[in-house]
Amino acid sequence: MDKNNWNQILRALSLLTQVGLIIIISGGIGFAFGYFIDYLLNFELLFKLTGLLVGLGAGFYTVYKLLISTFDD
Repeated sequence: MDKNNWNQILRALSLLTQVGLIIIISGGIGFAFGYFIDYLLNFELLFKLTGLLVGLGAGFYTVYKLLISTFDD
């Protein structure tokens, strides 16, 4: 393999890593905020799920913007 192929492989792996981390971290942050609000208001599951869904939505939106900017080159 030549150097250009390795650069493409490493770029694809870094993009895949970024996508995975963005989804996991944003979902975790949303769940953590929901957990905190549930703790303060003495709810069981309402804000945990809401926070998780909002976090995942924000993560998927960020991944969408990342992929659009990456493949726009």
